[in-house]
Amino acid sequence: MMKLDWEGLSNARDLGGIALKNGGRSRARAYARSDHPLMLSPCGWEQLAGYGIRTIVSLETAGLEGGNALRANRPVVVPEKLDITLLRMPIEDGADEQFMDRWARTGLWGTPLYFADALQRWPSLYGDALNGIAEAKGPILLHCGRGHDRTGMVSLLLLTIAGATAHGITEDYLLSSRNLLAREPRSVEMLEEALSQAGTTAYAAIQSAMDIVDGPWLHQAGVTSSSLATIRASLRSK
Repeated sequence: MMKLDWEGLSNARDLGGIALKNGGRSRARAYARSDHPLMLSPCGWEQLAGYGIRTIVSLETAGLEGGNALRANRPVVVPEKLDITLLRMPIEDGADEQFMDRWARTGLWGTPLYFADALQRWPSLYGDALNGIAEAKGPILLHCGRGHDRTGMVSLLLLTIAGATAHGITEDYLLSSRNLLAREPRSVEMLEEALSQAGTTAYAAIQSAMDIVDGPWLHQAGVTSSSLATIRASLRSK
């Protein structure tokens, strides 16, 4: 995982350098992930542009209204002089009351415990996002609010499709809570407490989510063969 020092962000990194099952490492400068770009300083925007980012994908929660929608899905404002495309992609449904009661209202939405359930509930949302990402001009920046969970989920999907190991994806996921410590002093502690209370580990939760992303799920999600080929080619070393 390659940390990106973009002024204003705490949780920016490239998805390159993650172990693949074939023994190689994922390729850099295909996909980056971060917390919300609204926190970028003018210098930070210059650093992002200098890295070559062509598209910013905002990973959003659908089904929310009013202030809840605005807090969850704050729009990005790109400086006018930068030639960067914005895409807004819903990957979760906040109107799903059963899901909200089980995960969001218990505070477990900030953990990988919900990943497998979300993938099984909303395959078409994730499929649409993956197809859109595959069609976008890269390098691509993926973000949500904290760069932790919605971003973590889509990063998991991209890396799983590319053939990354569960250990590599877990290491990447756990970096987020560590990176957020300065802003959220209990971020690591809260994650560890939630996993302990559930009697599991981050690795086990990540592996459970990865196991869902098989051929039948990708077909159900509507991920095209062209999208799969593009994602794999983007992240696999030549």
